[in-house]
Amino acid sequence: MKNTASSKTSDIHPELSGHAHAVHPGFNSGDIHTEETVARSQKRFRYAFLTSPDSVAIIRARDRTYTDVNEMFILFLGYAKEEIIGKTFTQVAAWQNPKEQKELLSSIEKRGPVINQETRFIDSDGVVKTGLLSIMTMPLNQELHFVLAIRNIDALRKVEEALEKSEARYRELFNNMSSGVAVFEAINAGREFVFIDFNRTAERIEKLKKEDILGRNFVEVIPSAGKYGLPDVFRRVLKTGKPEYHPVAIYKDGVLQIWKENYVYRLPSGEIVDVYDDITERKHAEAQLLMYQEKLQSLASELSLVEERERRSIATDLHDQIGQTLSVIKMRCFELRNNLKEPNSLRQIDDIRELVKQTIQDTRTLTFELSPPVLYELGLVAAIDWLAEEFQLKHNLKCTVESDKKPKPLSQDIEIVLFRSVRELLINIVKHAGAKRVKITIRVNKKNLRVRVTDDGIGFSPQTKVTRDYKDQQFGLFNITERIRHLGGSLEMDSQKGKGTMVTLVAPLKSTNKG
Repeated sequence: MKNTASSKTSDIHPELSGHAHAVHPGFNSGDIHTEETVARSQKRFRYAFLTSPDSVAIIRARDRTYTDVNEMFILFLGYAKEEIIGKTFTQVAAWQNPKEQKELLSSIEKRGPVINQETRFIDSDGVVKTGLLSIMTMPLNQELHFVLAIRNIDALRKVEEALEKSEARYRELFNNMSSGVAVFEAINAGREFVFIDFNRTAERIEKLKKEDILGRNFVEVIPSAGKYGLPDVFRRVLKTGKPEYHPVAIYKDGVLQIWKENYVYRLPSGEIVDVYDDITERKHAEAQLLMYQEKLQSLASELSLVEERERRSIATDLHDQIGQTLSVIKMRCFELRNNLKEPNSLRQIDDIRELVKQTIQDTRTLTFELSPPVLYELGLVAAIDWLAEEFQLKHNLKCTVESDKKPKPLSQDIEIVLFRSVRELLINIVKHAGAKRVKITIRVNKKNLRVRVTDDGIGFSPQTKVTRDYKDQQFGLFNITERIRHLGGSLEMDSQKGKGTMVTLVAPLKSTNKG
């Protein structure tokens, strides 16, 4: 681009100089007041010409010659002032369409002024620019001139294009959101809300057409909304500016009909926006899944109890049949030994007796492991005492059991689950806790029995607990929780890293009310 010259007062065409002109010979002294008025008018015109944000040029009509241009005109086209002044209108190739430039001034003379005509120009570097062109005729120093003004709209056009793109993006996002979106304008001092926008998802959810509801009152279009408090939420959000979450669940005869989750907020411009989802199907699916989970949990618990009954049945058979048979064999071996004299035969019968004795012991151990008779014969507290002694002997784990000695009426199923749960907890302690001491307390608390197992092992932090959820001991705890929950109980756990773990089993006592 060529260097541009600044407009100086001395460069301005005489018609715009602002000084009083010499009195025309035809004027008399009575015309001096008129001349002063004209001078003031020309001075104002000169000021507007120099300070205008638009590009302005003065062109003498009789020879189509540029007589003056302002600074903005120079900046717009990129020519130096001396490259323009004295040149004819067509010699300064400023129009992208030369034919349009050539015919423009003649057209003005015939048809009158042009106002804000969008025109494409080309500057000295060949860059195309867009402006709004206005041209009118004006007498200056008793000679007709064209006053040409160009308002550069390239920046405005870019802003408009950016706004159009932004609006298009917004509209695409708005209409393709998975959530329903409704926009409202508050009227009557916020007492009512009318629709001003409605996206496609909202049309699908509500089974309404956008064009049918725009401008209409919210409660008029969706009467049930008032019943479930949404207009009140709109008023609060309008007043406070704080967004609110508002779920709406509608049931009929205990069956979920509709569940919508609404998130309401206020725009800076004051409109209220309701973004909502119809999650009825999801809630139905969740309810169905929960029902299946409960059935599976119930089945798992029932299977566990059936397994325990089978264990007891097998243990009983081992004790009553195989155990007794082995005892008879042992007695017969003793009788047989009394009738034998030959040393080799005595040695063989002694070996047989030892094998039978060991088998009887193994059978008793297996019987207790399958289903300890003490649980059914003496109850839960005695069974846990026996279990603690077993773990103390086998695993060098000091186990103490404390009971409050109060009556503990429990159903047989709960006794089985509590016993098996305590056994599972002790196994976890031996495998994972690194504990040396375990304390088991059994206490009655109102209508519940609380069995607490506390160890002095390594414990775990909440973070560790999350990462260990899939390990064997956590799966065991999950099984315990599900079994005891099925019977109306619960499991509570508290642990800190380096400070051991405390697990409390809570189970309902059997009601002793009669009648």
